Amino acid sequence: MDVLTDVLNGLELKGWLSSRRELTPRWRVAFLASSDSVFHMLRFGAGYIFVEGEERAIEVGQGDVVFFPRGQAHTICDDPAAPLSYTVPLDHTIGQPYEIFPSAGGRTDQALLCGAFRFEHPGLFPLLHLLPNVIHIPGAHGHMQPAFAAIVNLIASESASPQPGRGAVLSRLAELLVIQMLRVWIEQQDAAATGWLAALRDGPIGGAVGLIHQHPERQWKVEELASAVALSRSAFSARFTQLVGEPPMRYLTRWRMHCATRLLKKDSMPTEEIAERLGYESEGAFRKAFKREVRLTPAQYRRRRSASAAG
Repeated sequence: MDVLTDVLNGLELKGWLSSRRELTPRWRVAFLASSDSVFHMLRFGAGYIFVEGEERAIEVGQGDVVFFPRGQAHTICDDPAAPLSYTVPLDHTIGQPYEIFPSAGGRTDQALLCGAFRFEHPGLFPLLHLLPNVIHIPGAHGHMQPAFAAIVNLIASESASPQPGRGAVLSRLAELLVIQMLRVWIEQQDAAATGWLAALRDGPIGGAVGLIHQHPERQWKVEELASAVALSRSAFSARFTQLVGEPPMRYLTRWRMHCATRLLKKDSMPTEEIAERLGYESEGAFRKAFKREVRLTPAQYRRRRSASAAG
């Protein structure tokens, strides 16, 4: 089973473009830490990003996209000696209108596009904790993958023109941008990758993860998974925990809950049926596990999703 495709297909996120900031040369903009993940698209020649907690500046340029999965505070400038222009709080309410901030000098050829994204129940998603503090995807010299570049160019074009429905279009494009970013980052990881990605590349453990994803409803036992990948129980358990970062049964539970959030979107599907599909002997056992992992009952989760969709 293609586990990465399965995981990316099930990714639940909200993305949005919050602002376009047009700039006059010798500028410096400070961005406060955000509870959301943040990204910037750079529409200027050359500059620098200083990230809180990092010693070295990141050199950036025209067309680059920079992601901050943990929303760390950072400063962007075209000249390290430039005085502070202003400070931006990036915490953003979903649905808040997209804004354009013209430059004091009236220039539009240099701009910073700012956006954010929010994962639903990130603790259930096995990839997110592996992401670094900063992901820099250069746009110059044709290094950017064509599919990624196409999304970037669409966002840049849409952000500059006041077309009807612009906010909705930018939100969908931002979500596509994030998914494409994850794909690019995954492809960039080499054989020295650690954690969950390393587990997928390990023959026996990757096989076991695939079995869990393919059949979350099965009453898996550690010895069954070990036997399926031709390892002893103790060797399998130790190797799985070392690579994945948690024991096999804990991973199974989290993946079941991730699947449950997807199934609960189908209002017509009874909770009892969802419990059965995910291998729980009773609806009560499923409700208890869901509440423990998601901090909501299945009914509360459904109501919250309905309210969010209506809003």
